[in-house]
Amino acid sequence: MPNLEEVYKRLEKNKKRKREIGKMLTDELSHSARYKEIKEEMMALREEKKAIEQTVQAGNPDFKEIEELKAEIQTDTEVLSDLALNMYMKDETVEIVDEYDQKWYPSFKVAFKKGNG
Repeated sequence: MPNLEEVYKRLEKNKKRKREIGKMLTDELSHSARYKEIKEEMMALREEKKAIEQTVQAGNPDFKEIEELKAEIQTDTEVLSDLALNMYMKDETVEIVDEYDQKWYPSFKVAFKKGNG
């Protein structure tokens, strides 16, 4: 079985190659006049869309509730993750049964971040 460093080096090498290929494709696209036109049209349409959305949101009192619900959902998601991880660490069964008797099990993800050392 490969060790952490070998897999990490392979992962970084592949990420670097992917960035290089993406940069080459972007460079090629930048030479296409039609591509530039479409990008400009898309930007104009995005701005128009955003202006329409802002007008609708300004006139709708439910928009504030949506923002509050987003914050509440994010908080509850974090609490749920913390509770599940604590249960897992205590070697307890971690599952949720919803209103349709469907069982849900946690999916854990490990991520690495750069240290200060």
